[in-house]
Amino acid sequence: MANYKPITKTILATAADSGQVIIAKLSTTSWGLLLLRGTAVFSNTILRSGAVAIWESTNPTTAEPNLVTFTDANATYGITTRAGVALRLKFYSK
Repeated sequence: MANYKPITKTILATAADSGQVIIAKLSTTSWGLLLLRGTAVFSNTILRSGAVAIWESTNPTTAEPNLVTFTDANATYGITTRAGVALRLKFYSK
Protein backbone atom coordinates (compact mmCIF):
# COMPACT_ATOMS: atom_id res chain seq x y z
CA MET A 1 0.00 0.00 0.00
CA ALA A 2 1.39 3.37 -1.00
CA ASN A 3 1.85 6.20 1.46
CA TYR A 4 0.71 9.68 0.57
CA LYS A 5 1.98 13.09 1.57
CA PRO A 6 -0.35 16.09 1.24
CA ILE A 7 0.79 18.81 -1.13
CA THR A 8 1.11 22.13 0.67
CA LYS A 9 -1.29 24.93 -0.21
CA THR A 10 -0.54 28.37 1.24
CA ILE A 11 -3.42 30.73 1.95
CA LEU A 12 -2.42 34.28 2.80
CA ALA A 13 -3.75 35.74 6.05
CA THR A 14 -5.37 38.62 4.12
CA ALA A 15 -7.35 36.13 2.02
CA ALA A 16 -8.28 34.02 5.04
CA ASP A 17 -9.58 37.10 6.89
CA SER A 18 -11.52 38.47 3.90
CA GLY A 19 -14.68 36.45 4.54
CA GLN A 20 -14.66 35.26 0.92
CA VAL A 21 -14.85 31.60 -0.08
CA ILE A 22 -11.42 30.38 -1.09
CA ILE A 23 -11.31 27.65 -3.73
CA ALA A 24 -8.16 25.56 -3.65
CA LYS A 25 -7.28 22.38 -5.48
CA LEU A 26 -5.71 20.03 -2.94
CA SER A 27 -4.13 16.71 -3.75
CA THR A 28 -1.53 14.24 -2.58
CA THR A 29 1.66 12.78 -3.95
CA SER A 30 3.15 9.32 -3.55
CA TRP A 31 5.62 9.32 -0.67
CA GLY A 32 7.91 6.37 0.10
CA LEU A 33 8.60 6.24 3.82
CA LEU A 34 11.64 5.12 5.80
CA LEU A 35 11.68 4.32 9.51
CA LEU A 36 15.01 5.60 10.81
CA ARG A 37 16.11 4.12 14.14
CA GLY A 38 19.47 4.61 15.79
CA THR A 39 21.52 5.36 18.86
CA ALA A 40 23.03 8.81 19.45
CA VAL A 41 26.71 8.38 20.36
CA PHE A 42 29.50 10.95 20.54
CA SER A 43 33.09 10.03 21.47
CA ASN A 44 31.93 6.68 22.93
CA THR A 45 29.36 8.48 25.12
CA ILE A 46 25.66 7.77 24.57
CA LEU A 47 23.55 10.92 24.51
CA ARG A 48 20.64 10.21 26.84
CA SER A 49 17.56 12.44 26.63
CA GLY A 50 19.11 14.46 23.82
CA ALA A 51 17.66 16.05 20.71
CA VAL A 52 18.08 14.77 17.17
CA ALA A 53 17.70 17.29 14.32
CA ILE A 54 17.37 15.95 10.77
CA TRP A 55 17.75 17.81 7.48
CA GLU A 56 16.74 16.30 4.14
CA SER A 57 20.06 17.34 2.62
CA THR A 58 23.74 16.66 3.19
CA ASN A 59 24.64 20.32 2.63
CA PRO A 60 25.64 22.45 5.63
CA THR A 61 22.78 24.78 6.48
CA THR A 62 21.54 27.24 9.07
CA ALA A 63 17.90 26.58 8.15
CA GLU A 64 15.45 24.93 10.52
CA PRO A 65 15.63 21.11 10.43
CA ASN A 66 12.97 19.21 8.51
CA LEU A 67 12.41 16.82 11.42
CA VAL A 68 13.20 16.81 15.15
CA THR A 69 12.96 14.00 17.69
CA PHE A 70 14.50 13.05 21.02
CA THR A 71 16.52 10.17 22.39
CA ASP A 72 15.34 8.06 25.30
CA ALA A 73 17.26 7.04 28.42
CA ASN A 74 19.29 4.61 26.29
CA ALA A 75 20.03 7.24 23.59
CA THR A 76 17.76 5.42 21.13
CA TYR A 77 15.70 7.48 18.69
CA GLY A 78 13.30 6.73 15.87
CA ILE A 79 11.56 8.84 13.25
CA THR A 80 9.70 8.36 9.99
CA THR A 81 11.14 10.27 7.03
CA ARG A 82 10.98 10.23 3.26
CA ALA A 83 12.88 7.46 1.51
CA GLY A 84 15.26 8.25 -1.33
CA VAL A 85 16.63 11.52 0.08
CA ALA A 86 19.99 12.32 1.63
CA LEU A 87 19.86 13.01 5.37
CA ARG A 88 22.06 15.07 7.69
CA LEU A 89 21.66 14.37 11.41
CA LYS A 90 22.89 16.42 14.36
CA PHE A 91 22.68 15.31 17.97
CA TYR A 92 22.28 17.70 20.88
CA SER A 93 22.82 16.76 24.51
CA LYS A 94 22.06 18.63 27.70
